[in-house]
Amino acid sequence: MPFLDTGELFEIGGITIRIGINALALLMIIVTAFSIWGIVGALRARNLLAVLMSIGATLTFGFFTVATILTYGYPELGA
Repeated sequence: MPFLDTGELFEIGGITIRIGINALALLMIIVTAFSIWGIVGALRARNLLAVLMSIGATLTFGFFTVATILTYGYPELGA
């Protein structure tokens, strides 16, 4: 997967945590942005179920976006 490396952050238990962004993270950022847009649209329409689903999608994809950016999407286990 294409990756733009921006450097190491720290090391935890032998696993190097790096900051960078790869193609998967870019896709998840786009999905997170659309889910935030979905929250706004659902609030305007006063649709409670859509608001709940959009908040869930935002939290889920937002978490995995941050996790992917911080760890390449996989930990570098020394090699």
